[in-house]
Amino acid sequence: MDASTHLNRMQATSFLRQAPVLAGLPEKLLEQLTGQVREVHVPAGSWILREGDPADSMFIVASGRIDVIREGPPEILLRVLRRGDVIGELALLQEGARSASARAQRDSELLELDRTEFESLIEHVPSFAIGMARALAAQIAVSRSQHVSAIPPRMIAVVGLDGAAPTAEVGETLAEALGAHGPTVRLTSGDVPSIAQAERCSERVVLVAPGHPQEEWTRLCLSEADLVLAVSTGRPDAAWMAQVSALRGCELLAIGAAVNEGTLQILQPREVQVIAEHVDRKTALEAMARRLAGRAVGIVLSGGGARALAHIGVLEELRAAGLRFDRVAGVSMGALVAALAAMGLDGEEVYGLCVRGLVKKNPTRDFTLPAYSFIRGATTRRLLHEVFGERRIEELPLRFFSLSCDLIRREAVVHRTGRLFDAVYPSLALPGVFPPVSDGHGQLLVDGAVLDNLPVSEMARSGEGPVIAVDATGAQRQFMSAQRPLRVRIGRPVRRMLTGSEHTIPRFAETIVRSMTVGSTNAVAEARMQADLVITPAIEGIGLLDWTAIDRMRRLGRDAARKALDSDPRLLARLGA
Repeated sequence: MDASTHLNRMQATSFLRQAPVLAGLPEKLLEQLTGQVREVHVPAGSWILREGDPADSMFIVASGRIDVIREGPPEILLRVLRRGDVIGELALLQEGARSASARAQRDSELLELDRTEFESLIEHVPSFAIGMARALAAQIAVSRSQHVSAIPPRMIAVVGLDGAAPTAEVGETLAEALGAHGPTVRLTSGDVPSIAQAERCSERVVLVAPGHPQEEWTRLCLSEADLVLAVSTGRPDAAWMAQVSALRGCELLAIGAAVNEGTLQILQPREVQVIAEHVDRKTALEAMARRLAGRAVGIVLSGGGARALAHIGVLEELRAAGLRFDRVAGVSMGALVAALAAMGLDGEEVYGLCVRGLVKKNPTRDFTLPAYSFIRGATTRRLLHEVFGERRIEELPLRFFSLSCDLIRREAVVHRTGRLFDAVYPSLALPGVFPPVSDGHGQLLVDGAVLDNLPVSEMARSGEGPVIAVDATGAQRQFMSAQRPLRVRIGRPVRRMLTGSEHTIPRFAETIVRSMTVGSTNAVAEARMQADLVITPAIEGIGLLDWTAIDRMRRLGRDAARKALDSDPRLLARLGA
C-alpha cells in the first residue's frame, strides 16, 4: 500500500462531496478535509488492513473494489466495497483492533483519515456521525451472515487482451443483450464523473476498453468494474500478461481459438468460454447476459449411482415445460448426466448413451483384486473417452462444473475448465469401489459426494440466477437403515459365513455410499435451503448399481418434476420460463 498522487485537490474535494458518509458536510469543511486525508494507491491483491491489527485510521474508497474478509480458515468474504464506501471505522469507534481484513480486489485508490480528524468530525459534525451510523448499521447486518450476498455486477468492463480481439463488437452485443433485462449504458471512453453519472441513471454500465492496459481509460475501467470480461483470440499480449493482478476474477472469452492451458494457469479466470464460430457469438453473449443479470437458470444434480438416472427424466420434463438452462452442475453420477446436458444433448440422446454404456456394457462389472479398489475402472474410462473425446468444458454451449474431493488436501475441487473426461471421471470415483485418480500434480481425487452430494452453494454464490436442485439420494432413512432387501437374496447360512450375521445388510458398494453420504448429510441439508426449487424423485428400492432400472428411474424423474411444477402454478414464471 503506497502513498499516491492520482487524485488532485479538486478531484478529491469533488469525490468527498459525493461520498454518502460525508453527505451534508459544509463546503468549507470539505475543503479542509481534503487537506487532511492521505491519498493511498493499493495494487490488486494487496492487503489494506489485517484482522487483529491496531486501528489508527479509516479509509474511504475513491475507486476500485475492496474485499472485506474473515481470514479463517476457511476464508470468508463478508462484503465487497465500492466507490464511496468506508472501511475501518468500527475499530476506530471501539478504540480496538481490526475485526476483519481488507484486500484490494482491483487496483484501488483510497482516502485515509487518521484517528484525530475522525474523532473531531464525530464530535463536531452531526451529519458525519449520522453517516457513520448508517454505514455501521449496514456493516452489522452483513456481518451476521457467513458469506456475502451474491449481487449481479453493475459495472462490467470489456477489455481486449490482444490486437485482434473484437472488443468493441463484444461490448456492443453484450450491452444490447443486457438491455433486455433492464436499462444498460455502454461507454467507450470518458472519466470517473461520466461513469458515476451512467451508474446513477442505469441498472448496468458496460465499459469498453480495447486499448493497452496502461492507457488511462483502460485502467479506469478495470478499477471501476465489478466484473472484467477479458476478450482474446489466442495468447494475450505480453503487456496484459504483465498485468495479471488487474484481471483478478475475470471471465475469459476466447474468440475463434481454444484457450492456451498456460494462459488459464496464469489468469485463473472464474469462468471461461470459447466461441469458435462467428454465428454463435450473439447466442453465447445473450446467455452470458442472462448470467450477469441474475436471470440464468441453473440446475444441480446429486450423486446416487443408478438412482441418479432419474435426472434424465427431470431434465426432460422441465425442458418440456419451457425452462431454459444456462448452467448445469453435478457430482458423481449427477456429474455425468450434467456433462451430457451441457453438451447440448436432449433427453433421448442422454438416455440412449446411458443404455449403451451402463445397461448393455455395465462398467461396474470390471472387477479386480481389491488392493486399491473393488472395480478397476478401465471400462468406465474407455466409455467416457468414447463419449467425450478431447472435448473441453470451455467449449460447451452451457456453463458446467463438477465436484471431486482431493484426499491429500481434504478439500473440494471444482472442475470448471479442462477436458470433460478429467472433470467427470474423478467425480465418479467412489472410494473403495473405483481407484482414486492421481492428476500428476499432487492431487488424489475421488467422488465429490464425500464432501458435498448436492453442490448448490457453489452455483448459488455467483448470484447468476435461480437454482434448481435435484436430490436423487432419497430420504435419509434410506441410507441409515440397513434393513432394505437385497436385489439378489442370499441364504442365511451363506450370509452368516460371509458376514458373521444372519440379518439382511447392504452389499459392499451400497455400504460404501451410505458411509460417504453420512459425512455430507449437513451439506445436502444446507443445499436444499439455498435452492429455489428442490426436486426429490421417489427412488426408494433402487440398488446403487442397478442400471437396468433406467426406464423406471427416468419415469420417476419425470413424475417428480411434474409434481413440483404442479404444486406451484407461478413457479415457472419465477424461474424465468
